[in-house]
Amino acid sequence: MNKFKTLLFLAVFGGIGLWGCDDSSSASSNGPDENAAVDSSSSICKDCEDESSSSSKKIESSDEKDVGTSSDAKSNSLSSSSRKNDASSSSKRDDSLSSSSSYIYHECENGATTTTIDRLCTVFFSCVDWMWTIDSTVCAEKPKEYPVMDSLFATEYEPVYSEFEDPRDHQVYKTTILHLRGSDGRLVDDVLIEVFAQNLNYGEMIDTSIKIHDDAKVEKYCDLNDEWFCNNGWGGRYTWSEAMALPAKYDSVLWKDTVGGDTRIHQGICPDKWHIMNAYEWKNFTSSAGEDLASKVNWKLNKRYVNSTGMSVLFQMKTYKENWGLATFHYPVERDPSWIFVEDLSENYAKHSSTAVKNGNYFYVRCVRDY
Repeated sequence: MNKFKTLLFLAVFGGIGLWGCDDSSSASSNGPDENAAVDSSSSICKDCEDESSSSSKKIESSDEKDVGTSSDAKSNSLSSSSRKNDASSSSKRDDSLSSSSSYIYHECENGATTTTIDRLCTVFFSCVDWMWTIDSTVCAEKPKEYPVMDSLFATEYEPVYSEFEDPRDHQVYKTTILHLRGSDGRLVDDVLIEVFAQNLNYGEMIDTSIKIHDDAKVEKYCDLNDEWFCNNGWGGRYTWSEAMALPAKYDSVLWKDTVGGDTRIHQGICPDKWHIMNAYEWKNFTSSAGEDLASKVNWKLNKRYVNSTGMSVLFQMKTYKENWGLATFHYPVERDPSWIFVEDLSENYAKHSSTAVKNGNYFYVRCVRDY
């Protein structure tokens, strides 16, 4: 009987020892208490300690059950996660390049250089203090497409043109004859004047950024700072004092009172025996219709019934392909120390004796032969 009990005791506790090392099954609710299992595992199965007794290993094992326990699944999971992180990182870098300056400013090595090309410009960078810094920008000059001038003097009304050579610089100008218009709007044939059919183009070109003038010489501005326009019908644009052949101080000081201003004869920078076209002459010898005075060059389409007076006025250029649709001419008269009277001409109208600020503006000049 005692022998039987002994065998039974060994069988039971031997089973506990074997259960403690079995990592392929979980503890049964019918087994011994938790303390007995731990004691049995630590004393009988020392080799199983790393696999079964660590709580961290149990947590890891539990996580693996959720995602799959095979090594391939785990490897795939890590690989997939890595690819996602790489893709995300790459995406961020790409976004940085295209939508912010963080990549440019922070991902360069001191002393490195690079260039970028944007249409006609090349930008040169160097890395200073780990930030890209622009060294220089070089832009190719845009091709200049000048207006075709074949129709400068074209008109359906065939005005009489003559030529005049300015003895000061030997430039040759076309001139035209304008007849007085009566109160009924009709031309008065026996009263006429000879007028430049082009804007005056006399003097030395200066850039529009230059505001300090030399009283010892005549200075002019050219449309788009390009002398081609001065030499092809547009002529020069002049400050008030320059056009009147006065010292520059008169751009902000009253020169004369306005009495008789509309009919004032003043040579200004016109050649000898010619004078600056005054308000009376603009009002009574031209027209209030803009198209009657404007050249066909101003329009891309071949407009008819324009330039009937032969004045062939060109609008001021906005770009090499576009104009402002307006030309402004000096009168030899002021309103006060700060304002002057001018002739404004557009496609639709000619405004006689409109006003403009004297200082800082520069307008065209037409010359009339003295009579």
